[in-house]
Formats: sequence, structure tokens, C-alpha cells
Amino acid sequence: MSIRKRWYISLMQADSSKAFNFSVNKILGNTIMISVLVLLLVFGVSIFHVWKKNAELTQLTRLQRENELLRSRMVHFTTQMDSLLIKIKIMEDWEDTMRQERRLPVISPEVRALGSGGIPTRDPLFIAFDREVHDLYNDNLRKLDYVDKKIELTYITHFDLMSHIQTRESLFQSTPSILPTFGRVTSGFGYRIHPIFKTRTLHAGVDIANEIGTPIYATASGTVSFSGRSTSLGNLVRIDHASGFQTRYGHLSRLLVHAGETVYKGQVIGLMGNSGLSTGSHLHYEVMDMRRNRITDPVSFLNLTEDQITTNVVMGIRN
Repeated sequence: MSIRKRWYISLMQADSSKAFNFSVNKILGNTIMISVLVLLLVFGVSIFHVWKKNAELTQLTRLQRENELLRSRMVHFTTQMDSLLIKIKIMEDWEDTMRQERRLPVISPEVRALGSGGIPTRDPLFIAFDREVHDLYNDNLRKLDYVDKKIELTYITHFDLMSHIQTRESLFQSTPSILPTFGRVTSGFGYRIHPIFKTRTLHAGVDIANEIGTPIYATASGTVSFSGRSTSLGNLVRIDHASGFQTRYGHLSRLLVHAGETVYKGQVIGLMGNSGLSTGSHLHYEVMDMRRNRITDPVSFLNLTEDQITTNVVMGIRN
């Protein structure tokens, strides 16, 4: 008689000495044990699957928030670049106005438009994630490239305009164009009978009479090349100007500048007098064109505008 193998199970409460005993067939016990293990495994796999899905959902939620933030930043970036383009347009209009006022060449609309051909390059970085973000990103890339080119062109044209303005201003400041003093013109430029020697001689400047001590002004900025005593013109100031002209101020009663000194247009350089060969208190004023080595009538330089100076002096069409 064989003994059938069985599983004996005893259950006992912790606070009681009584035990509950029962037994099951070994095959049934093994089946129950395997079933329990399978259930535990299935439960564990299910828990892992749920955890993984929750982690993926959390990641997806975070990516969606980041995607919305990225889209928002892209829209804001687009707005900023549109604002930059408006500001650049205002700068271009200002430059065009300045060029028209100074009779300088205006930049053509074709050059301003920065025309280009071909299919624009598109970056596929975001194409797999979000089509809208992809389009915004590439639109911003295109605008950024356009803004960069516009700024570069505007910098070049503004620098050119600034150079022209500085050149014209420098030329205006260094070209005689204002009255050297106030008074009455007593003798103009040209041949006349000399008031002392009574011979017909060339009067190389213009005489302006007034009281002794009347201020004498530099008619252009430059460097004093001589300040001292002259035989015929008495106390004399001679100024060399960067524009290629030289001015001379004679018969002064007092010299207020020294040789080598830099003077500016409108600066007082001396006082009117009666020194040298003179018959009364006046200023003898000359303008010498050093480029052509000839004396010029000073009256033709009075009250010249910046445009007239630029046209007549720089272009060399003055008679």
C-alpha cells in the first residue's frame, strides 16, 4: 500500500494556541503554488506597465508644455523681428530725407529691398515634432537672415552718409564764407589808384572800415601760419585752411593769436587798427587760393551755403 504524498498546512493565530490544520493533494498544492506565482508575475508585470505608462504620460505632458512654451517664444520672437524691421524702415526714411536735404544720392528701392531669388533653405529640425513650430521656426530664420542683411546695409549707408556730412561740415568750416568784421567797404578787389603811392596797382583784397578796436573774426577754421609785423600791411594774421585756401587780415591794432595756433570759424583773432601803410582805421582782408596759386575776390566767398561750398570748392568748378 503506497502512501500518497500530500501537503499539510497548519494555520495558527499569534494570540492562540489553537491551530487549524488541513492537507491537500500534492498535485493540487503544486497547481495552487504555480497559479499564485503566475498571478504574482502577472500582477508585477501589470504594475510595471502602469508605471511605465504613467512615466510616459508625465513625459508627454512635460513635452507638451515645453512645446507650447516654444511656440509662444517663437511668436514673440517673430513680433520682435517685425518691430526691428519697422525701426529699420524709420531709419531708412530718415536717411533718405537727410540725403535729399543735402543733395546726396538716395539709395534706390531695389537696393533697399535686398532682392534675391531661388527657393529659401528650410531647416527640418522641428518637422517631426510639430508642423506649426516648424513653420514658425523657419519663418523666423528667414526673417533673421533678412534683418541681418538690412542692418548690414543700413550700417554701410549710414556710415557713408555720416562720412559725407562730416566731409561737408569740415569743408564748410575750413572754407572762408563769413564776414571778417563789421563796417563799411571802402575799397573792393581789383585794380585801383593806390591811396598813398598814387599809382595804378592791384588791390588784392577788400577794405572794411570801422573804429579802432573793432573785433576781427577768422572767416574759416585753420592754423595760424603767421602773426606779426608786415611792412605794408602792418600787424598781420595769416591763416592756412584745410580746404586749400589762405586768408590774410592786415592793419590790425592788436594780434590775439600766435603762429602755430589752431583757430575756429568765427573766432576773434585780432582788433581793427591803422598799422602799416594805411590812411585810416580799417581791415584789409584777402583770400588766396593756394591750389591754383592765385588771389581771389573775397566778396565771392561771403555768405556761401554748405551746398555752394561743396559744389564750387570740391568740384572745382569755381571761376
